[in-house]
Amino acid sequence: MNRFILLLLFSCLASAVAFSQDPDYSKFGIDVRSGIIPHGLVTGDKAPEFSGYDQTGKRITSSSLLQSGPIVLFFYRGKWCSIDSKCLDNIQDSLNILTDMGVNVIAVTPESIENVEETVRFHNIKFTVVYDCQEQIMKDFGLYFNVMGDYQQMIKKTLNIDIAFNNGREAAHLPVPATYIINRQGYITAVFFDPDFSHRASVAWVIRNLASAL
Repeated sequence: MNRFILLLLFSCLASAVAFSQDPDYSKFGIDVRSGIIPHGLVTGDKAPEFSGYDQTGKRITSSSLLQSGPIVLFFYRGKWCSIDSKCLDNIQDSLNILTDMGVNVIAVTPESIENVEETVRFHNIKFTVVYDCQEQIMKDFGLYFNVMGDYQQMIKKTLNIDIAFNNGREAAHLPVPATYIINRQGYITAVFFDPDFSHRASVAWVIRNLASAL
């Protein structure tokens, strides 16, 4: 009987762990049928070098940014997402606090450069926003996914937004809106990753975790 109970407990524990590792991605518009499941990079990983053009048309590279200080890198889905809008406003409101700490604040998005420019104007953004034109940055950080058709239709019906069109693409792809803190040696020192797009790293979280990168 004791052995049976132990086996039962082990089975329940294994199921609980599996559940925590594999959420219901469909709730968040992630199409797992494509075989692409975003898991993201983790603390201690070497951050992939990335480059791109910002809202002013200037080419930026992570290697050059790291010469001046650590990077706070966060991903957002698009101007159509109200949670993204709140996140962008929060970062902008606290930008001086972050830059006074000697860090570079970089946002990466898949939305087209025209929509990046509109987002920057609307939120009066002063930090760098990079258009991931090849979708390579979100792929390199393990955040890229195909958007479920049902989710695309829901966004189109409720917000009148075609995600693929908003991104200047034929197919709809998005990143998990994760946040990474990268030290000057190029290593990830803190990660906020959650497939649930309603959960975001707060400015307080960023400030609390910056010490490990300074």
